[in-house]
Amino acid sequence: MAFAEPDVFATDPIGRYEPHMDLANVRRMFDQDVKISMCIGGWGYLVGFREGARSPESRALYAKNIADTVNRLGYDGVDIDWEYPGEDSSWDDSTEVEGFPLLLAEIKKAIGDKELSIAVPGLECDMMAYTAENVRSINDVVDYVNVMTYDLLDARDTVSGHHSGIKNSLAAIDTYIERGFPASKLNLGISFCAKYFTLENAASCTHPIGCPLVPPKNEGGYDAGTSGAITFESSSFSAVSLYPRYVVESFNKAFY
Repeated sequence: MAFAEPDVFATDPIGRYEPHMDLANVRRMFDQDVKISMCIGGWGYLVGFREGARSPESRALYAKNIADTVNRLGYDGVDIDWEYPGEDSSWDDSTEVEGFPLLLAEIKKAIGDKELSIAVPGLECDMMAYTAENVRSINDVVDYVNVMTYDLLDARDTVSGHHSGIKNSLAAIDTYIERGFPASKLNLGISFCAKYFTLENAASCTHPIGCPLVPPKNEGGYDAGTSGAITFESSSFSAVSLYPRYVVESFNKAFY
């Protein structure tokens, strides 16, 4: 169940986390043997993980707070969704890259026989913390590795491509296997949304792959409003004014 904010677990006393839905109600939606984990983190959540990974003392506290919360609420495991250790050049990247597997080991020790999973990048350029050496250490303590084989086309790209394509998804899986994760632990990420970008010159684009894009971010690094995502829900298509006309037309073709 997503998302618990990472900074909740970095303090003494622990911050307060309550799930957005009662766990007993969630369990009634699934078969009896389905396990439900507490997901910590997600897109944009960095600070709490950094604080937790900083030192032996911070890792022990972070892990204890997670274990206490999991046991209090009755979860079957923990999913760590840190996106992405070692990414921010303004921070001490070595602390993140070196501390990440140590933090995971401390969490696993604290939660015992409950499951521990992690979300990992789908692009090799974002795998800073997943060196062969780190993967060996991480593999010793995690039960599953959820590969984010989506958002593989993002605001850094200058030409069109697949955001969740077969070839680039396979490349991600192969890279993790080469670095030491067994295939049996790797879960392929499935996107529940489509991404759209704006072409610089649609008239000159004769093939959907490799067409120049209008920059998704402006000079200040902020969203320029030229790209976005659409989920496959009826509400997305009822609010057609939220999306460019050509995107809605494209989705209508796909559905009907």
